[in-house]
Amino acid sequence: MNKKKEQELVCLTEQCLKRYWEKDCEVMLSYCTDDILWTGAEQKEYIMGIEAVRKNFTELMNVIQPCIISNGEFIVVQNTGNACTVSGRYLVETLPEADYFLQAEQRCTFVWERINDEPRIRHMHVSNPIGEMKIVEGSRFVNEMGRMAKKYMDEKIHAINRKKIVVEGINGKVFFINESQILYIEAKLRNCDIFMQNGEVIHGKKSFADFEKSLDEYFVKVHRSYIVNIQHVTVIRFCELVMSNGRVIPVPQKKYAKVREELMRRHI
Repeated sequence: MNKKKEQELVCLTEQCLKRYWEKDCEVMLSYCTDDILWTGAEQKEYIMGIEAVRKNFTELMNVIQPCIISNGEFIVVQNTGNACTVSGRYLVETLPEADYFLQAEQRCTFVWERINDEPRIRHMHVSNPIGEMKIVEGSRFVNEMGRMAKKYMDEKIHAINRKKIVVEGINGKVFFINESQILYIEAKLRNCDIFMQNGEVIHGKKSFADFEKSLDEYFVKVHRSYIVNIQHVTVIRFCELVMSNGRVIPVPQKKYAKVREELMRRHI
């Protein structure tokens, strides 16, 4: 397959997963061959044949909550001409109106084949990192929420209790700032600009190095001029981050892999 068709399959893989987590499994099923092999996150999910897979998906649609996937990274790992393997990883997170909270990393592999010049899925494999969630007999992946719910609540409580820092502004004002309200900090010569969740920008008389030493574990230096609050990072993509206010923060190419791994590790 040429590069254009490779990219088409990468996009289709991501689209199938997005629609699945929106509780619409028909898009994914419409691309499956009759002898599709589905390997899922549950112990019993090693299923062959379109009807058996359809039955499994239909059951799952009755119990899962609608979710979004984000921070996706999908690549072509094999292209044999008529067949193509796409692998990826991404975060799954419930919508705010869901009955419970879920945030988990998943990995996937889709084996595509062009049949009569149409893309079809021969095999789908979705899994979770070891230690991400323990799945026991009789339980479903989507309902194993104990650890993740606890982490979520711990983070909410921590955000409330996070320390306030004192910053003197260049205009002589003194600011008492809750760290959880900081989106990111940008170095400005010997001082720094502090970008707040409410849209305010505080021009502080404090050095970038001092901020780097004093801020808590939710802050990561991603560039020589930027420290970001990882709780306000919404998208990670090649050599840049997107913050919750839409600002794009550059990440040096040499540091990108390390920064990405660090942010993924702390988010999960």
